Amino acid sequence: MDVINRDQLERKLARIISSSQRKELDKLLLMLGDPPDINNVPSTYWVNGWKDLSKQVEPVLMVIFIQQAEALMDDIVIGVDWGLVNTAAANWAREHSEAVLKRLFDVTYQGLTETIPKFYELGWNLGDLQSALERWYSPVRAEMIAITETTRAAVEGEKALVKLLKQENGIEMIPIWKTAKDERVCPLCGPRHNQPITDGVYPPLHPRCRCYTVHEFPKVEK
Repeated sequence: MDVINRDQLERKLARIISSSQRKELDKLLLMLGDPPDINNVPSTYWVNGWKDLSKQVEPVLMVIFIQQAEALMDDIVIGVDWGLVNTAAANWAREHSEAVLKRLFDVTYQGLTETIPKFYELGWNLGDLQSALERWYSPVRAEMIAITETTRAAVEGEKALVKLLKQENGIEMIPIWKTAKDERVCPLCGPRHNQPITDGVYPPLHPRCRCYTVHEFPKVEK
């Protein structure tokens, strides 16, 4: 099913990421110095700098994961050991938030190494450099991550419940792809609408993907 309170959760996640990124940019500019030199930034920053943000993002992903699993369970009226769902949620949220945010820092680092030389090549001042660097710390980027990871957490929560249903009760369910059914549906996701997922590919299929899944019991042959 679609994400419960999707807009609210996306906004919350985007605010967390955007606020943290704003602070990271200010910190980074101080470390770069004047004139800026990326070698002034200690390697530990790139190795560990994402961890504070991960601690803030992880609980939100966990909430989305659990609420979608709970909604699916209520919908099919079959129970599982809820302690296992909570454990799966905690493990997934921790591992995934770490992976996503470490990748965010890696991409940012690559962007900085390409941008900082322009300070010298083009005769920029520090204001010019800050404006150029802001693309890597922008609210637009934070929103993109928030939308994508909200979708992913919701789908993963439902997948976890379906897996437990099979393990504990021997019950199979078929995942069905659903698009957002609005003007934002893309050519990649459109053809998958209402189709069973048989290739192991689940939403999100791309950044900003707002697709979701529903689950059906196999049809019984008469």
